[in-house]
Amino acid sequence: AQAPFARAHGCALSSGFLAAAGFLVPCTTRAAGMAVAKRARTKLLRPEDLTVGTPVIYGDDKRGIVCDAFAALDQFWVRDPETSELVRSEEGEIVTFGVADLLLAPSVVPGARQQTSSQSARVLVLGTAQQMLRIIQHFGAPDLSERREPQMFLAVPCSNCLCGPKCGRFDASSAQTCQPETCPLLQLAGSGDGVEQGMWELAQSLRPDFADQINLRVYHLKQALEQLGPDILKLDGYYCLSSVTLPYGIHDIEAAAAEDQRELEDVRCHIDIGVTAEGRAIDGESSLDRTARRVLGEACGISLAEPLWEEDVQFKLRKLLGVDLPLKYWDGPEAKGYVLILPSDLEAAPQNGLLAFKEPKAGKTQSDWQQEQDQFQNLPKLPEDWIRIKSRSNGQMYYWNTKTQTSSFEIPLPEGWTMQKSKTSGKVYYFHAKKKQSRYDRPTEP
Repeated sequence: AQAPFARAHGCALSSGFLAAAGFLVPCTTRAAGMAVAKRARTKLLRPEDLTVGTPVIYGDDKRGIVCDAFAALDQFWVRDPETSELVRSEEGEIVTFGVADLLLAPSVVPGARQQTSSQSARVLVLGTAQQMLRIIQHFGAPDLSERREPQMFLAVPCSNCLCGPKCGRFDASSAQTCQPETCPLLQLAGSGDGVEQGMWELAQSLRPDFADQINLRVYHLKQALEQLGPDILKLDGYYCLSSVTLPYGIHDIEAAAAEDQRELEDVRCHIDIGVTAEGRAIDGESSLDRTARRVLGEACGISLAEPLWEEDVQFKLRKLLGVDLPLKYWDGPEAKGYVLILPSDLEAAPQNGLLAFKEPKAGKTQSDWQQEQDQFQNLPKLPEDWIRIKSRSNGQMYYWNTKTQTSSFEIPLPEGWTMQKSKTSGKVYYFHAKKKQSRYDRPTEP
């Protein structure tokens, strides 16, 4: 049974994760010899203001992301958002920055016009429960003290990605297009497993002039789902990684470019459920494809291997899963959306401050394992389409569905059995509708 939402309740990566993960390079240099960003500093930074994932400006107006932070020592490492490589000196040494060498980068939405364009990229990532959990744990627990972009992530089961019969079409300027009483998606988002009370309190503090009118709104996620069509409901075992953003505060609105202020004040004034990542293109980006890669790293701290962005690879994944989903979609001529499905066998590991998803190392194929199932003949029979596989790394056995291309560490239920939860006691039990049988121990036979 799928939980309705998986959200960030873990801890953020520790500031020393690079060293712990074996990425520590002893040959480093201070940034003293690099040019300092030329814009006037509007606010003096403190070391504690810079955390892993903070967008910054360094050198000659270059943009970067803090990928490791040692605030007590006033030492920070920065990576290039496009290449994901650590910033190095001309001699090839990793540059160690101090707080005096860095400026906070402007927000992507209300940022200065000389650095942004009217075009933007949006990314919607679809993956398995295990992949969603890794990403959300990497992102960390939601910040309830100040506005961030995004505030938190929700993993929405693809089988639940639908609105109610009385819900309207997506309208960017509307305060609400869903019926709270009948919209399954909105009800899930507002449940105890979705947006918590602390988010509402922070949103109201950001817009005290609008506090009693703030709605929970399925925003750009709703628009993307309308573009994807009903086949997304067939992706059993897959989740949409959805961001949650809060209203912009009064100070953010006043600091925004004049042409952006009305949108921030009158449109982006609710708690919005969006796609995984979104952001405007900036100077120097050759295409929205590059923008999409950057905003995905900045929003949720992940990077995807280049083949995963290729249309041919994504098309084959859709064919394998038996779904007809568009690879991309447009919101008018300015905003381009990318829909990426993650293969369930990807390997994920920290790399330069990001959680990097890569293709698995060469090993046995699905066909190889199907031919070697005799080694498990003394174990209970599995339902149709399921096989047993042993992990290459630790030898642990897990279960693989050859049809849906999903994995599980729990033995699949035999045909006809479903897992239920008692409304009175909260205990998990198993029910066979056709036989009208129930039991508390996990069944192994149909």
